[in-house]
Amino acid sequence: MSVVKKAEFVKKEIVDRHGCNGLCAKCARSHRMVDLMVESSIPVGYWFLTMEKFTGAPKLKEITTQYIDEIQDNYMSGNSVCFAGNQGTGKTMSSICILKKAIKKGFSAHYTTASDILNKMTERGNGATRDVLRESDFLVIDELDSRFFVSDSAKELFSGIYENIFRFRSHNMLPTIICTNETDGILNIFYGASVQSINSLNHQYLKTYPVVGQDFRRK
Repeated sequence: MSVVKKAEFVKKEIVDRHGCNGLCAKCARSHRMVDLMVESSIPVGYWFLTMEKFTGAPKLKEITTQYIDEIQDNYMSGNSVCFAGNQGTGKTMSSICILKKAIKKGFSAHYTTASDILNKMTERGNGATRDVLRESDFLVIDELDSRFFVSDSAKELFSGIYENIFRFRSHNMLPTIICTNETDGILNIFYGASVQSINSLNHQYLKTYPVVGQDFRRK
């Protein structure tokens, strides 16, 4: 089942659960939110998760809640953050909750993974992908992990792509939210001539939050 078709089932369920005749204003807003989450490539499993029900690392919840509460200021300041820590601590959920708040505030948003960036940006005719990655008001890059890049050549290729995207976004004060399982630092992912520039960009524009905790998915 495609995500678009899934969205239609979800929208029907919203109306059925609300019990309204036809489509009321509340259900119409919910339908619009579903459409925007599809457009933003937010995974279906995260559509209705909220920070109120978050059971991951407590410090991460605190950081994310504050970022969401100040999302307008974070946008204007171009505040980019990196959640770095072991798996199952809630990094993906936190980053997506930021995106959903951004959408509700009228910002454009996009969710992607590092491996998807590499795959799509090496396809022919990647201009539309490049524009979305560079120009979305809020961008989440998830799974920025070296395990997805099996060779130095793949790392080097991705490094050049990342530098281009993050440099553009940083210089234009567009927030980027990065999630990684690299507890020793995300520089392990990069290779080649771009490493020094990436290190400088990250040092200047990216605030890293170490995320420590148990894998809450196993509870």
